[in-house]
Amino acid sequence: MDGLRPPPRGVAGPVGERTCRRVAVGVVVLLAALLIPLLLLLGGRSLVTFEAAALLVSSLVGIVLGGVAVRRTHGGERLWRLLLVLFMLGLLVGGVHWCLMYVVRASRVLVPSALDGAYLLPNLFVLVALLLLPGRPLDPTLSDRAPPSEDRSRLVAAIVMVLDSLVIVTAMFLIAWTALLRQVAHSGMSGLPFLISLGYPVSGTLVIVTLLLVVIFRRPYNGRALVVLTVGLLALNVSATLFVRLTVSGIVDTDRLAPYWLGPIIAPPLMALAMLIPGRPDRQRHARTRGGDVAAWVHSYLPYLPPALAAVLVIPTISRGDQDSTTARLAIVLVVLVVARQMIMIGQNTRLLMRVRAAQWRLRYQALHDPLTGLANRALFSAELDAAVEAQRTFAQPVVMLFCDLDEFKAVNDTFGHAAGDELLRAVAGRLRGLLRADDVAARIGGDEFAVLLGRFEGEPRAVGAAMAGRITAAMSPTFPLQGMARRLQISVGVAVAEADTPDVTAEGLMHRADMAMYQAKSRRSQEPSRQCGEGEGEGGSRSRSGIECGR
Repeated sequence: MDGLRPPPRGVAGPVGERTCRRVAVGVVVLLAALLIPLLLLLGGRSLVTFEAAALLVSSLVGIVLGGVAVRRTHGGERLWRLLLVLFMLGLLVGGVHWCLMYVVRASRVLVPSALDGAYLLPNLFVLVALLLLPGRPLDPTLSDRAPPSEDRSRLVAAIVMVLDSLVIVTAMFLIAWTALLRQVAHSGMSGLPFLISLGYPVSGTLVIVTLLLVVIFRRPYNGRALVVLTVGLLALNVSATLFVRLTVSGIVDTDRLAPYWLGPIIAPPLMALAMLIPGRPDRQRHARTRGGDVAAWVHSYLPYLPPALAAVLVIPTISRGDQDSTTARLAIVLVVLVVARQMIMIGQNTRLLMRVRAAQWRLRYQALHDPLTGLANRALFSAELDAAVEAQRTFAQPVVMLFCDLDEFKAVNDTFGHAAGDELLRAVAGRLRGLLRADDVAARIGGDEFAVLLGRFEGEPRAVGAAMAGRITAAMSPTFPLQGMARRLQISVGVAVAEADTPDVTAEGLMHRADMAMYQAKSRRSQEPSRQCGEGEGEGGSRSRSGIECGR
């Protein structure tokens, strides 16, 4: 059997997966064999005898399986398992004590004694074992806590962690006080029996609190084992709570205690099974990808589960006017802690929203602007031109666009290199940007091609376009510093105009006409430009070399 061999390579656990499944089936069969007669078949003295036998069998099975898990592990993996085995030994001692008191002597009185106080010690083993469960730090990208890369975010994350811990502790003790501790405090018990009666629910509450904190902040890597262990501990502590309630009453009918022994019977086999369940490190990466969202939700909302349960218990008490000062104080402290936690999280979420919006704006800017010059790119210019053409059709608004091309730019790249060419393009874009009004749009369309779409303007559209062409030509007339040298640059500008009554205007057609007008201007390099539909004068007396397409 593979249970007698070391675990397979790549499996983190005392036994293999197949052996673990067989043990799980055996545990289910054992619990069914113990619980069905206990709850459905037996009664009278035979029920009491069977309860004692079931406690002993369950504890022994848990100790044996736990011993196997301890023997087949090492280091930290062995230590937490060993502590749980010591805890189950305490349960076995409790089972023997039950046999002596309620089977052999047929006692009908539940009064805590010094021996019962000794049973509280094993709970310390459980607390330490939970703290030693191997885990990994929470991935900050999966939660609502700030990333640890910023000092302020680290401080906020630490504050939230402390608040979460205080919320859980306060809520659990409010639950314990409402459900049991208040009854014990008002029972009239004193001395050692009173302390022991308080010790059981308090220690159980500490176990549940520790378990919640471990799940939230340590995230043990073996989630299956943690689930099984949690079920066992919850069953055990629920039964302990019920027993303390019986202890307060003093005399009980031992023939009707079967439901109260469910926890001590269920817990040892489940805890032993949790010690045997192997982790699956070969699936951890897939599990992180698939379960990351689940982990984030659990991490964010699990701290609110205890306050919700506390509210379910406390609100009916308050509505009946049955609350006491301790309940009121605990409830007030819990509300203050939850509100403080929420205020911090609102601030965190607000900052996160602002960062998301800023990131979205940066992404949109990068998608619609040329990374070299910072001007609009072809996509943004096309969208603006489409909108202008639609406005021309709908509201009879004229459209004026200019297409610019740098003459002999290739020679600059070939002579000085691409870095110098990029520097020249940035300088051209800077001068072009200086000519724009708020409603104008300038874009880099290609390597050395630029386009300008004029926004709202007054006057005759062709004259406005010619004037802008002249200003662009004049702006490029001064020399450009290029690697310590003064370089003069010539630019050809084509203008396309769609007036208010121009029919069948399209953005693609308008850009094509502006492109053709620019090439006409470039072809007149060696001769004096003639005025066709309009011609602008450059500043300083220089005449612009531009072609104007009227759009007719």
